Amino acid sequence: MDGMGVIGNFWRRAGGWSPLQWLLVTPVVTLPLSALLVFTMGGELDGASLGLVEVEWTRENRQLDRTHYFYYDFWLTWGLLAAPGALNLLAVRWLFHELTYVRLAAGVGLVLALLRTFIVPVVSMVWVSADVLNHDSGLLIRVPVGEAGRHIDPSPLEATLTLLITAWTAGLGMWLLTFAIQQGYEPLMARFFPGLAPPRERSEEEQGSWGGFFGKRGSRGGSPE
Repeated sequence: MDGMGVIGNFWRRAGGWSPLQWLLVTPVVTLPLSALLVFTMGGELDGASLGLVEVEWTRENRQLDRTHYFYYDFWLTWGLLAAPGALNLLAVRWLFHELTYVRLAAGVGLVLALLRTFIVPVVSMVWVSADVLNHDSGLLIRVPVGEAGRHIDPSPLEATLTLLITAWTAGLGMWLLTFAIQQGYEPLMARFFPGLAPPRERSEEEQGSWGGFFGKRGSRGGSPE
């Protein structure tokens, strides 16, 4: 089977998942791909050539420390982190499902996908571990790395890893939120929207627990709306 055949087969199988389940598995691809893009296409800018401070003395806990600054293009870094997240946006596929029950899940999933892809990683990165500078050359990300307790100077690799780990940590928070919503979607829908048909009939024993609403597709309950 050629590459396109493998992709097509996988996509057909994925059609049996819920949109929230899709968002739970995409990090398997998006995390390593984002690292690959940032390390190969991102890269640190030369602060000295831009007239920016690269090393300065700062005071932390009443002790002097040398802080090294590493600079990155804001829009390029944001784009490299966001590009793999296009996989998350494929949750839009379920917006065209025949059942309103599934379309609502797709709407929730799409909101989560947009937050995970375009907003949360870069906002957390800038808020927690870096600053944004408005320079003549454009928006820059400045990553400070202290020298205290080190035998060697901080490296650009360490600064890049700091950015990635911060973005990934925020992504983990969004993944946990997605997992919680996925776990609660079916019981909440059963309680507040009992008239909407799930892709399978609910049994009385399942009312309070998540069973994976694409798990048993042999029968459907209610009406399509």
